[in-house]
Amino acid sequence: MKIFVSIVTIFLIVSGFIGIIIPGLPAAPLILLGSIIYGFGFGFERIGLTIYIILCILATISLVIDYLGSIIGAKKLGASKFGIIGAILGLFIGFFIGNIWGLLIGPFVGAFLGELITKKRPKESLKAGLGAALGFMGGFFLRFPICLAMIVLIIWGIIW
Repeated sequence: MKIFVSIVTIFLIVSGFIGIIIPGLPAAPLILLGSIIYGFGFGFERIGLTIYIILCILATISLVIDYLGSIIGAKKLGASKFGIIGAILGLFIGFFIGNIWGLLIGPFVGAFLGELITKKRPKESLKAGLGAALGFMGGFFLRFPICLAMIVLIIWGIIW
């Protein structure tokens, strides 16, 4: 049973780490879930209550960043509802078409096309696309250290 719990824990934590760059995978919640599964299998006192509280706070912050990054970036530079929807669709489609490069280009192209559909001028559409791309990148650069800190805290709790 302990081997199974260990495998599930590692799978969830690795999936969470991969979720930093792959849209649709909630990075921090998967890492948190991995630590909780570990707690059920090996005892919660091993990682410790303080670390679990910190993990919950970090996961919440990461979720807020996840869902607001591209939206705030696009909105700040003038995107409409169609631009924001386009940015989100571009994020998913971009990943499936072009992997990491698609993640970088997808939100921009999606917001740009979403704005063009609403008959905005190309210059305004470019601005909204740029905002979506910058918002996604900003979210990534904030999520990465949060998720890395979560993993370090889990390892710290297990080892010490």
